[in-house]
Amino acid sequence: MAESYRPHYHVSVPFGWGNDPNGTIFYKNRAHLFYQCYPHKSEWGPMHWGHVSTEDFIHWEQRPMALWPDQPYEFVCGCCSGSAVEKDGKLWLMYTAAQPMMQRQCIAVSDDGDHFVKDPGNPVLTAEMLSPEIYEEDFRDPRIFMQGDTYYMIAGIRYLDKGLRKEPAPGSQREVTNPHQPDPEHKKEGWGNLCLLKSKDLYNWTYVGHLLYPQPEFSEDFYRLNGVYECPDYFVTDTNAEVLLSSPQNLPRSGDLYQNLHSVLYMLGHLDFETGRFDVQTIGEVDSGFDFYAAQTLRTPDGRVIMIAWKEMWDRSFPTRSEEWAGTYTLPRELTVEEGHLIQRPVREILECRSDPASCAELSVNCDEASLPGISGNVIELHFTLEPGNAEKAGVKLFCSPEHETLLYYDSKRGCVVFDRSNAGIPLTGAEEDVNVRVCTVGTKDSIDLDIFLDVSSLEAFIDGGRHTMTGNVYPDPAIAKGIKFFAEGGTALFRDIEKYDII
Repeated sequence: MAESYRPHYHVSVPFGWGNDPNGTIFYKNRAHLFYQCYPHKSEWGPMHWGHVSTEDFIHWEQRPMALWPDQPYEFVCGCCSGSAVEKDGKLWLMYTAAQPMMQRQCIAVSDDGDHFVKDPGNPVLTAEMLSPEIYEEDFRDPRIFMQGDTYYMIAGIRYLDKGLRKEPAPGSQREVTNPHQPDPEHKKEGWGNLCLLKSKDLYNWTYVGHLLYPQPEFSEDFYRLNGVYECPDYFVTDTNAEVLLSSPQNLPRSGDLYQNLHSVLYMLGHLDFETGRFDVQTIGEVDSGFDFYAAQTLRTPDGRVIMIAWKEMWDRSFPTRSEEWAGTYTLPRELTVEEGHLIQRPVREILECRSDPASCAELSVNCDEASLPGISGNVIELHFTLEPGNAEKAGVKLFCSPEHETLLYYDSKRGCVVFDRSNAGIPLTGAEEDVNVRVCTVGTKDSIDLDIFLDVSSLEAFIDGGRHTMTGNVYPDPAIAKGIKFFAEGGTALFRDIEKYDII
């Protein structure tokens, strides 16, 4: 049997299908990650909540299935995305019970963090209870947090700015094979947005307002979104920076930004808890690679904000289906805001997993490629500083075999880092114009710091100390695609302080 594409130190669904992270929380001395899954087949189906937990963010333990669609209000689409909160020592989940013509919020509670009981009053929250601004078909992904003695919720919505509501036809249903695929026979109303709600008890909610309003300094595309700002998250850093995360569907490409079918944004600004408005100061793309969606965070007891995302993308091919599973998750990342930018760094616990080090102080490459003794592998961390010099392109070839290679390099003329998986292994298909090349604009650089994590079929690159990141999956032969080559084209480049560590 061929070796598996399953990663070693990244979370992956054990069987079947997995997508959005949910309910990220630190509870009873462990970090918990719930995730959307369909455990019966390696493709999207009625949603369940899988569950893993960890003490170190690297080694994860499978827990019992937390939720599965066993109630009439969950039939067709299942128990969809939501969040977790601790209340009275218990772990509370709020999730979206999704059906084709309506999305409603439900509650389940656990005494031990593993076994959950659904509230007999479910669904506890519907769009009709709140405001005519919310389109009942697109009201999902509740993210709950506390401010003072009040619970707040941010949810993804379609905002009806004229208060129009479209009533579903009596008894109407439609088959759902992928909630991200447009349905040409069912016209959506309104534009994607987010809303803020508040409650004292998690049951009785008051609508505060919607978050996003047109601001002249930002493109109208952000306010006339043909989709929903899915999987929102909000947190405040130790420097009092307010960060709003979300995953807008169908955000149009803008130059080298938003190249995927769906994107993940961070917005820096200020949330007004009286009106619900989020005054945006900065908008940025969280990750410039191929496979990154539905990012969620938790806060650790030592105050760190840790983010994890689905390491796949909608409407793509999934080669791991041949192994009867599909769905992986990113290496957890520590988030800070520095000089007006979201900074992402690998969770520091990964340092304890390094072994078998190899290094080289300096390597000069002139219009050629070079390998180094001990610098190879496909379950590793690779760190170096690149000085591009007069080379037109310079970087590394990863997952190298006689037939395949994945390129990560700096293009001096364009001032960008390029992730090219055109010849990485099994060809991939997708809804985008190009599923093989992603570009991250970093500007003209005399030197670039690259910290790269490889894990069998996964590549995550942290650029310049985490100011930029690029994430993607590749599928060469995992038994032999372990070579690494440093290369330069059109001139001489210098690679300094090269370090390789196996990750165990």
